[in-house]
Amino acid sequence: MTTGLMQDRWGFTTRRRWGGGVMGALMALLLVGCGQPRVAQCNQLADVVNQTQGFMQEFETEIQAFSESAAQVKDLDDIKLAASQYTSAVDKVVVNLNGLVDDLETTSLQDETLADFRDSYIDVVEGFSEALDDARQAMDLVVTAESEADLPARIEESQEQTMRAVAAIEELSQTESQLINEVNAYCGAAQPAE
Repeated sequence: MTTGLMQDRWGFTTRRRWGGGVMGALMALLLVGCGQPRVAQCNQLADVVNQTQGFMQEFETEIQAFSESAAQVKDLDDIKLAASQYTSAVDKVVVNLNGLVDDLETTSLQDETLADFRDSYIDVVEGFSEALDDARQAMDLVVTAESEADLPARIEESQEQTMRAVAAIEELSQTESQLINEVNAYCGAAQPAE
């Protein structure tokens, strides 16, 4: 029996995505020593969590487009347009993360340990959603700048808020990575060699 490894996508968010990197591919691993009911529930949980692969790739592409636009700004309108691209991309991923929370909440798991993992993962995803929303609000300060004279103060405030959001995302990434390792260990998934 095989199951998809639940991956730590968000590490790319804080270490690479903010610089325009791309997300790693999903890996399949062999389960060993698990009973059929646990295997099925592990697969069920992994399937729900791994649905993020598609929308995170789209988000990566949109953030890359933002980075390219931001590098070529010439005036206030260009800056506001680039910042709007960013807020739009973040809005989409937050909606998708909220949908993931809904899907996780409706995933029925009889295995109490897996249900606890699911609940912990819901907390992590909700944290990512909140941190990304904070980053979007920070960039919205730039979008709503009324003049070029207003822009330096707005950018400074935006950067401060963004740094707080990035710190929260980094912390959540570590929590997510640990949780994924625990789920994979519980489900009997071998860890890939690095």
